[in-house]
Amino acid sequence: MDKKIGICVILTLGILFGCETKKDTTLDAQNVTKSASFKGEEIFENKITAIDSDTQLSFLNSLSYNNNEGSTIEVIAYLNKADSEVKIEEIFSDVPSGNYGRNIFYIEEGKKIATKQVFFDNQRKEPTFVEIITYYDAKENPIYAKERITEYEEDLEEAVFNAVSPKVCSIAKAMRVLNKEKEFETTFQGFVSDGTLNYVLVGENTENGFASSLGVQYSEGDVRKLLNNEKAMIGKPLTVTHEVMEDERGLKFQVLLSLKIN
Repeated sequence: MDKKIGICVILTLGILFGCETKKDTTLDAQNVTKSASFKGEEIFENKITAIDSDTQLSFLNSLSYNNNEGSTIEVIAYLNKADSEVKIEEIFSDVPSGNYGRNIFYIEEGKKIATKQVFFDNQRKEPTFVEIITYYDAKENPIYAKERITEYEEDLEEAVFNAVSPKVCSIAKAMRVLNKEKEFETTFQGFVSDGTLNYVLVGENTENGFASSLGVQYSEGDVRKLLNNEKAMIGKPLTVTHEVMEDERGLKFQVLLSLKIN
């Protein structure tokens, strides 16, 4: 993997992209209404509002990843007092498509009840800002969706929703990010420096895979083993924990808390 990824990751915590979608044909909304609504909408909206307004929720940041193309992704999981996930936010930026934004998943008793996609869609005939809200039944099948679009992002909140054919907004990618799985696995990819702090790179062991950088503030244990034999250790699976910090300039960066060679 190209080490130039590392410096980019250091400075791009919190940038945006990508929702995997597949069309659901169980309900195809043919008639677009001026003000989209359906019978159970108020119940769903009350649940969404309750989650969004809950100031007691704790949160967990995933690693922030990017690749050589410049695409980025990170995920934030929001937990209630029982440490159960009630909301997951996927923040993404996809350079090949030009799309960027966020996908928010609302969860009740371990199941997705609603999704909110807010993103810049560069793939339309006229690129535009889009918000899509989808509601799901007890089996997590989409039952209703509404969409609003505007030329400028600041106008999105005032736009009117129209009913659209519901499609699944998949949470699978966000969960892979949170769990450091598959393309977001954490194998050792070397060290880089910004001149003041050394960073360890972790990510998929491929040339153009996603990677993440963590500031190293100690050099004992397995960190020392990696430093002493950097080239030979490339690709070794690691278990890492981290926290997000902010410097005097207001820039956020990831700091390594622990590292273990698996």
